[in-house]
Amino acid sequence: MEGYYDLIGYLVSSAKELVVDPKLYGPLRLVDAVSRLVTLLEKEEKADSFLLSLKEEIDAGKFLVMTDEAAFISFLEELVMKMARQP
Repeated sequence: MEGYYDLIGYLVSSAKELVVDPKLYGPLRLVDAVSRLVTLLEKEEKADSFLLSLKEEIDAGKFLVMTDEAAFISFLEELVMKMARQP
Protein backbone atom coordinates (compact mmCIF):
# COMPACT_ATOMS: atom_id res chain seq x y z
CA MET A 1 0.00 0.00 0.00
CA GLU A 2 2.95 2.34 0.54
CA GLY A 3 3.33 2.96 -3.19
CA TYR A 4 -0.32 3.92 -3.48
CA TYR A 5 -0.03 6.33 -0.55
CA ASP A 6 3.04 7.84 -2.21
CA LEU A 7 1.10 8.30 -5.45
CA ILE A 8 -1.88 9.82 -3.65
CA GLY A 9 0.47 12.15 -1.76
CA TYR A 10 2.07 13.14 -5.05
CA LEU A 11 -1.32 13.92 -6.58
CA VAL A 12 -2.52 15.92 -3.58
CA SER A 13 0.69 17.93 -3.33
CA SER A 14 0.62 18.46 -7.11
CA ALA A 15 -2.90 19.86 -6.84
CA LYS A 16 -1.67 22.37 -4.28
CA GLU A 17 1.37 23.32 -6.36
CA LEU A 18 -0.69 23.78 -9.51
CA VAL A 19 -2.13 26.91 -7.95
CA VAL A 20 1.23 28.62 -8.53
CA ASP A 21 3.01 26.40 -11.09
CA PRO A 22 3.38 27.38 -14.73
CA LYS A 23 0.45 26.29 -16.90
CA LEU A 24 2.15 23.29 -18.56
CA TYR A 25 3.29 21.76 -15.28
CA GLY A 26 -0.23 20.39 -14.77
CA PRO A 27 -0.03 18.11 -17.81
CA LEU A 28 3.53 17.16 -16.82
CA ARG A 29 2.39 16.14 -13.36
CA LEU A 30 -0.53 14.14 -14.77
CA VAL A 31 1.57 12.11 -17.20
CA ASP A 32 4.17 11.60 -14.48
CA ALA A 33 1.38 10.23 -12.26
CA VAL A 34 0.44 7.80 -15.06
CA SER A 35 4.06 6.62 -15.17
CA ARG A 36 4.08 6.15 -11.40
CA LEU A 37 0.80 4.21 -11.51
CA VAL A 38 2.13 1.89 -14.21
CA THR A 39 5.21 1.32 -12.04
CA LEU A 40 2.94 0.22 -9.19
CA LEU A 41 1.00 -2.07 -11.53
CA GLU A 42 4.26 -3.51 -12.84
CA LYS A 43 5.39 -4.36 -9.30
CA GLU A 44 2.11 -6.25 -8.86
CA GLU A 45 2.59 -7.93 -12.27
CA LYS A 46 -0.61 -6.29 -13.53
CA ALA A 47 0.89 -4.01 -16.19
CA ASP A 48 0.52 -5.34 -19.72
CA SER A 49 2.84 -4.61 -22.64
CA PHE A 50 0.72 -1.64 -23.74
CA LEU A 51 1.00 0.06 -20.35
CA LEU A 52 4.72 -0.65 -20.13
CA SER A 53 5.20 0.85 -23.58
CA LEU A 54 3.11 3.87 -22.59
CA LYS A 55 5.26 4.36 -19.48
CA GLU A 56 8.45 4.20 -21.54
CA GLU A 57 7.05 6.79 -23.93
CA ILE A 58 6.01 9.06 -21.06
CA ASP A 59 9.35 8.77 -19.31
CA ALA A 60 11.18 9.58 -22.56
CA GLY A 61 9.04 12.60 -23.43
CA LYS A 62 7.73 14.21 -20.27
CA PHE A 63 10.61 16.64 -19.80
CA LEU A 64 10.09 18.18 -23.23
CA VAL A 65 8.01 20.66 -21.26
CA MET A 66 11.28 22.20 -20.04
CA THR A 67 12.86 22.66 -23.46
CA ASP A 68 10.23 22.63 -26.21
CA GLU A 69 6.63 23.42 -25.32
CA ALA A 70 5.31 22.74 -28.83
CA ALA A 71 6.97 19.32 -28.85
CA PHE A 72 5.54 18.62 -25.39
CA ILE A 73 2.04 19.45 -26.59
CA SER A 74 2.53 17.17 -29.62
CA PHE A 75 3.79 14.48 -27.25
CA LEU A 76 0.57 14.80 -25.22
CA GLU A 77 -1.53 14.59 -28.37
CA GLU A 78 0.30 11.41 -29.39
CA LEU A 79 -0.37 9.88 -25.96
CA VAL A 80 -4.08 10.67 -26.28
CA MET A 81 -4.20 9.06 -29.73
CA LYS A 82 -2.33 6.01 -28.47
CA MET A 83 -4.87 5.60 -25.67
CA ALA A 84 -7.78 6.11 -28.07
CA ARG A 85 -6.50 3.33 -30.33
CA GLN A 86 -6.08 0.90 -27.43
CA PRO A 87 -8.87 -1.72 -27.61
